[in-house]
Amino acid sequence: MSTAGARPLFDIHAVVDWSAASVATTGKDSIWIAVGQGDQATLSNPPTRTQACREIEALCRKANAKGQRALIGFDFPFGYPKRLAQTIAPDGDWRTIWRFFEAALTDDDSNKNDRFDVAAKVNALFAAGGPFWGNGLKRDIPGLPRKKPTGWGETLPDNLRACDSRASRAQEVWKLSGVGSVGGQAITGIARLQKLVGACNAKVWPFETLGEGDTHVFAEVFPSLVPIEFPPGAFRDAVQVETLARALARLDQAGALQKILEAPASAHPDVRRFEASILGLEHQAELAAACRPKPATPSLRYVKDPKAIYAKSFATVAREARLDRFGPGLDDVATRIIHACGMVEVADRLTFSEGAYEAGRAALHSGAAVLCDCRMVAAGIIAQRLPRDNDIVVTLNEPGVPELAQSLGTTRSAAAVELWRDRLEGAIVAIGNAPTALFHLLEKLHQGWPKPALILGFPVGFVGAAESKAALCRDPAGCEFLALRGRRGGSAMASAAVNALAAGLPELAL
Repeated sequence: MSTAGARPLFDIHAVVDWSAASVATTGKDSIWIAVGQGDQATLSNPPTRTQACREIEALCRKANAKGQRALIGFDFPFGYPKRLAQTIAPDGDWRTIWRFFEAALTDDDSNKNDRFDVAAKVNALFAAGGPFWGNGLKRDIPGLPRKKPTGWGETLPDNLRACDSRASRAQEVWKLSGVGSVGGQAITGIARLQKLVGACNAKVWPFETLGEGDTHVFAEVFPSLVPIEFPPGAFRDAVQVETLARALARLDQAGALQKILEAPASAHPDVRRFEASILGLEHQAELAAACRPKPATPSLRYVKDPKAIYAKSFATVAREARLDRFGPGLDDVATRIIHACGMVEVADRLTFSEGAYEAGRAALHSGAAVLCDCRMVAAGIIAQRLPRDNDIVVTLNEPGVPELAQSLGTTRSAAAVELWRDRLEGAIVAIGNAPTALFHLLEKLHQGWPKPALILGFPVGFVGAAESKAALCRDPAGCEFLALRGRRGGSAMASAAVNALAAGLPELAL
């Protein structure tokens, strides 16, 4: 089977939990069929083996009509240790056993069957007694003991197949009754599959080589091979087949099923000629991971419409912040600043000169530049809303600033203010980070530098932030200003103030 291409190997992934029951039954310990396509699986619970086989055959016919391929897993052993086939026929293999069970077993449409008698017939072929045991009927059957015999690997075949010895909780194929017995399921299942293989044009894994032209594949599975979570009150068999069907589909989608199907290719020849194997035995970790439920995507209810988000946010600010104390225009600026930090209480610390709003608006509409102390302030300004395509200037990272800071004995932020002088007249200054930038600006203004139209003072921090803004409010050197007293501040607030001066609040049509 080719590994080329990303397309999954199969379109349908089905798993069948088999039953050797002698009466028609549903629910616990009955037949369950899970048919998966993608990550969805549908369940059915046919009461008889005849009806189950009809469903499987119908599934394959429909798939054929659509050009689809199905992988169908059955949870009973497909083979036996080699001595069984060689006892039936010296040159026998798995086909010998399948044909023998098909011919020997009587299994009618109501589930009545003689699997215990068939096992006794097989035992009769062995000179010293055969390997099948566990007569579960009230009547004695000659040649079929109720208790487990001795002589395994000597007078009898091996007790376990290679795969059973490696799979935790796997039972021996010879056991016909009691907890975990699979012997009756294997006899009744193999007899039915011998007919289904031809009816469905299927290949049997791992006995047969799988090719590009093969339509469907039957494989042995063991749902108890990996841990599976069981919801309270659910039928375990139903949960297992549904989970495993989804897992096989996920592995196929991920491109991992190819290696799982190829795993027995290098195994002992007995595996592919007599014993069969369990699909996924060599890849239990991957199979277990695929069986785990996908994390549920939380269903979160939240507002998604941007206009509604803005409207509710600004309505909250208007309701809680007492904006009437700021006056027309400046109330929009206060709203933007509060919205930027999510703290209504900052309104109580906003301090401004009487003409701050008018001066800032006029400066922007005249084409004045916006001088920023850091890139974060500049990044928060919505350039397309500036009325005159105003320049946004950041000098912090200009060449020579570190050397200038060293020569002045100050910070880079303060030294960067030295480069503002030629553009300072009538500009908007937005400081949202460095207290030293605001301190240095005030020093230069008192020394006679050109005056900006408006200073937005929002430096943040524990050292100098509150003090620099207090100095601005005490003596702004004849400049209009807007500042946030105390330690709080930040680039988002400074840029929000510029945005409000440029364009106010958005018009919201809800």
